Amino acid sequence: MAHQKFDMTKLERLNDTGRFDTLIPEVMWNALGAPDPRAIVDIGAGTGLFAEKFAQLAPSATVYAADMAPAMVEWMHANRRDVASGRLVPLLSAETTVPLADASAQLVTMLNLHHELADPLALYAEALRLLESGGQLLVVDWAARETPKGPPLAIRATIPALQAALSAAGFVDIVSHEGLPWHSLLTARRPQQGS
Repeated sequence: MAHQKFDMTKLERLNDTGRFDTLIPEVMWNALGAPDPRAIVDIGAGTGLFAEKFAQLAPSATVYAADMAPAMVEWMHANRRDVASGRLVPLLSAETTVPLADASAQLVTMLNLHHELADPLALYAEALRLLESGGQLLVVDWAARETPKGPPLAIRATIPALQAALSAAGFVDIVSHEGLPWHSLLTARRPQQGS
């Protein structure tokens, strides 16, 4: 599938809280069943806008905000208030690897990332590795239909394509949810050990 990387000259757009109007954090959180994780990994965190919001929604969690762009990680270190307290931990990652141990999180999130990936399956396999048994994955990406803004339709994945990629990576309980006007929203789980 074709893909398109984020234009780093538009970094400030990532900090626009108006994004919450269509990428509604509470809708995502409710789709997950309002979890109470101890550790969250936000892959492709950008400037950490959503990672910081997830830290607010999960007050006992440490949120690892992973991005492969050094400029994004540096920006989070300099500007995100939760970094100083240790609740938000910016991490420099590679395209398909995050420098954290196996089973280190109860929740992995990936927002508006699928259409940027050259090898989505490899990153979903990495998300599976990061999750403990029964841990949850949240995937949100631009819906495969016309929207007022967003990437070209040619690089947007359909819900069945997203479900197939998650299943191929080893996820179970893959569910598509309504509630985001311009985006597909899916949740999935790492299988429980022994099942």
